[in-house]
Amino acid sequence: MLLKDRVAIITGGGRGIGRGTALRFAREGAKLALVDIEQAHLDETARELEAAGSGAEHILLRGDVSSSADVQGFFDATVERFGRLDILVNNAGIGTPPVPIINMPEEAWDRTLSVNLKSVFLCSKLAALQFIKQKTRGRIISVASQAGKTGYAYLTPYCASKAGIILFTQAFAKELGAQGINVNCVCPGTIDTPLLRGAGVGLKMDDATFNGFIKNVLPAITLGRIGTPDDVAKVITFLASDEAEYMTGQAINITGGQEMH
Repeated sequence: MLLKDRVAIITGGGRGIGRGTALRFAREGAKLALVDIEQAHLDETARELEAAGSGAEHILLRGDVSSSADVQGFFDATVERFGRLDILVNNAGIGTPPVPIINMPEEAWDRTLSVNLKSVFLCSKLAALQFIKQKTRGRIISVASQAGKTGYAYLTPYCASKAGIILFTQAFAKELGAQGINVNCVCPGTIDTPLLRGAGVGLKMDDATFNGFIKNVLPAITLGRIGTPDDVAKVITFLASDEAEYMTGQAINITGGQEMH
């Protein structure tokens, strides 16, 4: 098992890539602190963990990753339950409906940057402090996006937040290298998640609309299919393991070839 007895906090662990990562980590022997703003999503992930039969120890922590008080609570509860922390996965994120910047409400911009980028700062800071206290080589892995490398019209706040994660990763990796702490991020492409299907932006896309959207996207994807949460979870698991101990400051594409730089 790649992650046997290691303790991981996964934000946005209630669905999508967060849930896929939780299930993958559980199979690899990790102990999990799953964070989400929606209790129902956390409960569903817990049911899937139990159905998978891994027996992974886990706690469910409801709260807002953009709130410093809530984030402190997540870390306190994790260390109280498990006695330590080894891995942080900054996965929580939101989008906005496609809107031109000239029509973008300030509140929508602020909320997107707060949930997607400020949360990475808040959580990564506390994770680093815990790793240093423990004198251990911890892992920080954040979920950026191919939209952090190539801009997409009308998704500007999302693109800006994900680009910010990439450069935060590079800078923080340089700060923590002397402590032996690895900081990396992944850049998923078109992944079949609730966010892609519109739920993450308050929309509902029926199957016909979604299939039409995917048909238009597929020509840009070299491998000819959209990704799954587990496609991303596999790479996150690798980065969390000893197999990636000489990797830091990286932004790894998981896009089926849709993004190549």
